Amino acid sequence: MNLSVTEALNILLIEDDADDYILTRDLLLKGAPEYQLSWVKSKQEAIEKVQQEDFDVILCDFHLGADDGQAIIECLRENHVETPVIFLTGQGTDDLSKRAIQLGAEDYLEKSEVTPLALKKSIYYTLERRNYQRDLLDSQLTFEYLLEDSLQPVVLADHNRVIMYANPAAEKLLLQSNAELRGRKLPLEYSSNYAFSHEATLNLADGKQKRVRHYSIQTYWQGQPVRLVHFEDITNRIELEQKVAFFANHDTLTGLPNRVLLADRLQQSLTLCRRNDVELAVVFIGLDGFKPINDTLGHTIGDKLLQAAAERLNECLRPGDTLARMDGDEFVAVLPELSHSSDAVVVAERLIKAMQSPFMIDDSELHLSATAGLAITNSYNEDPLKLVQQADIAMYEAKRFGNGSYQWFDQKLDNQVSKNLKIRNSLQAGIEKQEFELFYQPQFYLSNGEVTGVEALIRWNHPELGMVSPDDFIEVAENTGQIVPLSGWILRQACKDFLLLAAKRDTLTTVSVNISTIHILRSEFVDTVREVITETGIKPAQLVLEITESVFMRNPELAISKLHELSELGVKVALDDFGTGYSSLSYLKNLPVNLLKIDRSFVNDMVSNSHDSAIIEGIISMAHHLGLEVLAEGVETSAQQEYLRRCHCDAMQGFLLAKPMAKEQVLSFLQDYRSNINEKLKEHERQAVLIVDDEENVLKSLQRLLRRDGYHIFTASNAEEAFNILAHEPVDVVISDQRMRNMQGLEFLSNVRNMYPDAARIVLTAYRNEDALTQAINESEVYRFLDKPWDDEVLRQTVRNSLRPRQESNLRPFT
Repeated sequence: MNLSVTEALNILLIEDDADDYILTRDLLLKGAPEYQLSWVKSKQEAIEKVQQEDFDVILCDFHLGADDGQAIIECLRENHVETPVIFLTGQGTDDLSKRAIQLGAEDYLEKSEVTPLALKKSIYYTLERRNYQRDLLDSQLTFEYLLEDSLQPVVLADHNRVIMYANPAAEKLLLQSNAELRGRKLPLEYSSNYAFSHEATLNLADGKQKRVRHYSIQTYWQGQPVRLVHFEDITNRIELEQKVAFFANHDTLTGLPNRVLLADRLQQSLTLCRRNDVELAVVFIGLDGFKPINDTLGHTIGDKLLQAAAERLNECLRPGDTLARMDGDEFVAVLPELSHSSDAVVVAERLIKAMQSPFMIDDSELHLSATAGLAITNSYNEDPLKLVQQADIAMYEAKRFGNGSYQWFDQKLDNQVSKNLKIRNSLQAGIEKQEFELFYQPQFYLSNGEVTGVEALIRWNHPELGMVSPDDFIEVAENTGQIVPLSGWILRQACKDFLLLAAKRDTLTTVSVNISTIHILRSEFVDTVREVITETGIKPAQLVLEITESVFMRNPELAISKLHELSELGVKVALDDFGTGYSSLSYLKNLPVNLLKIDRSFVNDMVSNSHDSAIIEGIISMAHHLGLEVLAEGVETSAQQEYLRRCHCDAMQGFLLAKPMAKEQVLSFLQDYRSNINEKLKEHERQAVLIVDDEENVLKSLQRLLRRDGYHIFTASNAEEAFNILAHEPVDVVISDQRMRNMQGLEFLSNVRNMYPDAARIVLTAYRNEDALTQAINESEVYRFLDKPWDDEVLRQTVRNSLRPRQESNLRPFT
């Protein structure tokens, strides 16, 4: 073994025996020639010496006068002397050796057995051990500094999990100081496997818990084996992960299940219903009136309203039901295990009723209603989400019948939706492939029966669906914005075709084109019309653009501005479907409109319904006083035609005279059409009497009697036949029996008075009711009443007296 000391050692010998001093000096000389030895004889001298000079090692006799080794060590340490001490003694035992080490000596040597090499080894190992301890202390201090500065919580614990040290970050986490934590058991089980981290719950001093990720490694601290336990507070991360996981399946606003969780719940419910052989229903709920509130009061109020509505809806369901939020103001309720479909209706009605009570949101009273669609299945092979789609379709169908209602899904609705989807998907291709064509329906003067114009009507010759009506695709085109290019094509093609049609008949003066509200409000619309006029060569006055009253609901100021621009171009404007929409008379009086088109809904029953006839007459009278022309749509019977003519309506169109036709058919029609209006007018010049009685013998007797006076006699056995005749023919006198089936004579004549005030009215009765008849005469509902059986001459004279000249009005031409 090669033991060497690189530098000369400074050694202090504490020895009260001079012989022992010499012995020790010689041993040192032989074992370690490079040294400087200082000798003192007492403890006091030693203290003074070490305070004056630094020594590498102290060699000390264990028994120094009255002092032993313990007293010497204690004195040195009290004076902060940390120099290593090696005891030398004349007598040695194992107990004494152990005691010396316990007192803090580095080694213990017996003087009688010590050799130069043994002394050298003892000094060498003492110094090496002290250097190691010094390095260890330095590293330990560095270690503690690192732990002190670490932002991560760290504790040092023994094998029993007793805390020996906690850094400031751990103090903050555990809510206790390092001093308070020392000696306490770490409230956490940790693994001795340091290769992996673990998650656990940490119990804190305040009774709360925190989720932590931790790992531990074996190390040494202050010379003892310890576990360094590293913590990471993952409470916030766990909460965030829980939130992310929750909102992956729940709506962030209401906390209700979203589409993802809804699909899972539906599948579970479907499986349960299959097992128990019961039905599953889905209710799709849409909130009516939410959007105006949200747009007006803001999204904050809107969100609070949705939360309140969701809570109220949820209260209407059973514990096993599911309420999910779809988008915006739409919710879905899943109702499993129903014994009968009527149970779903009960729930739907409860949900609708729950929305009827006002909501108090931030001191504002807000009102909503709900519309619901229902779908149910007992076929468990279907896609569960198909039920949601079906209930959605039913809900929108229910909205057509008014808010606050519900509707069951049926296959017809599904077929219509599928058809609409196919139309939507193929609409653009239809435009590009020119699958559309125009049909034309002629319009006629009522004064002379001549053709005055044509209306262009779009048709779609779909390659799969066949000829598609505009009712099926116009709304879809408006929703997708494709109505603009389609409307532009219609306008251009109609003007081109009109010039060909007008060449076949000189009375054809106009072509009418329906214009979408969306198109007319576009900034470039008037420029488009101007370009079409220039391109096709049509005269502006020959073009009639038909708009509906809905245009004034979207943007009335812009719409009126556009109409004035069109008027300046010379283009005519017709207000289509008048009376069924907005019908603002305040707008009408200032609008640059040339023509009102009476909707077919008023024309259908006008010959027998006094309300419809009053509306027709009112529209015609108002329009004429405003300088507007009037055209009636949907005329299908000659009775309707004649009634409109006598009301001085300007023109008509309908299946009675011509259906919509392709361009080639219209060309042939215009070439072959001849009006028979003049022959009808000649027939109407004779005075006419209408006899109404449900007894055939009475009709025949009165017909023979009055024919002597040259009247044109009409007979009817009931009120319905009579109204039809009145609509067809101008009647001067109406004679009616009082006692008839379905309608009494006075009631019938009262309606005649309202609809045909120029016709005289006479009652025949075998059963007098003096009060009723007198009241009818006084209120001018009848002219006279006569008894059955009647006196022929009295009856003839009464008819003659009731006749008065009819006031003929000049018929206004439709231009």
